[in-house]
Amino acid sequence: MKIKILILTLVAATPCIHQAFTQVTESGDHSVEAITLGADSEYEKGKDFLHGRGVEKNPATALEYFKKAAELGSIEAPAAIGYFYTAGLAVEKDDVKAAEWFQKGSEKGSAVAKFNLGRFYLDNKGGLSSYEKGIALMEEAAASDLPEAHAALAEIYFLGLNSELKPDYDKAVPHVNAAADRGEVAAINMLGVMKQKGLGLDLDTKGAEQCFRTAAMKGDFKAQSNLGHLLNPQSKNRTRRIEAAGWLIIAASQNEPLAARVVEDLEQRFSKKEWEAACNKADEILAGISHP
Repeated sequence: MKIKILILTLVAATPCIHQAFTQVTESGDHSVEAITLGADSEYEKGKDFLHGRGVEKNPATALEYFKKAAELGSIEAPAAIGYFYTAGLAVEKDDVKAAEWFQKGSEKGSAVAKFNLGRFYLDNKGGLSSYEKGIALMEEAAASDLPEAHAALAEIYFLGLNSELKPDYDKAVPHVNAAADRGEVAAINMLGVMKQKGLGLDLDTKGAEQCFRTAAMKGDFKAQSNLGHLLNPQSKNRTRRIEAAGWLIIAASQNEPLAARVVEDLEQRFSKKEWEAACNKADEILAGISHP
């Protein structure tokens, strides 16, 4: 499983609040406070040029500001510079240099840098390779409440990475909950699966249905398929049966494989009247779905 590198959070999120200093250790423009403000200012200018906020978009100029911010002690700037090297943006792509910058940011305490460095360890990039170190860095980033770290760890612990790192549902629980609480639709669907099957959680069919509905209405086709199967297209309750088929039709239209196979069978088994009702239900549901 490849973990997506942070891009938006890396350079667009609000900078970490630097440690507050109650005493200025030096006088004049070289005070700790002045240096901290200078680092923040250079970092913000870098983001302005990277995203074209009030200025013409210019990645090369953005990189120079990020480097100045790093020299002044910015916590987040090294992670931003690392992104430039891993993306080949304004510089030649170089994962080794990217890893070095992520390491610098990690040592300063940047959760984003820790996340990306952990991602390098897990994906064997930049000369780094260690599942143990990768997971540990991800956990540190999650401890700083970085949403992407919770989402990544939720998936890692839920699915496992390989034969060495098998699923661990107990470890997945806190990260799935944290990501779901922030509205991450994949995590909401994952939480539904865990409740439905009792994976790391008590069996809770009603809770699972609620999770699937929430994620399904946000456009997650896996949740739409899961909800359809949970409602059961063979239910004796006609209302439930028609709604189940409607959700499966929606999921199948997005090429969800299991739903597609079931829908093909349902079209043959349902009466013409019921199939028409299911299609109408699908249209009705679609009208209220928010698309990502």
